[in-house]
Amino acid sequence: MSYTHIVPQERVLIESYCLEKKSLSYIASQLKRSKSTINYELKRCKPYNALQAQLDYDAKRENCRSRRTVD
Repeated sequence: MSYTHIVPQERVLIESYCLEKKSLSYIASQLKRSKSTINYELKRCKPYNALQAQLDYDAKRENCRSRRTVD
């Protein structure tokens, strides 16, 4: 099973669907993602904002990398 991260363009689409009051199932089907993926993404910030969600993703991504040791 392969996994691909949500890209900024998808975050913009998620934000527009949220503004249109579309359901979680509808958003997931349009983006061809699981409902749980969309649900997790929507929990990044309330109300959902694509730019803020991307900043949150970038910060978490930066912090998850292993640290280099200094000799």
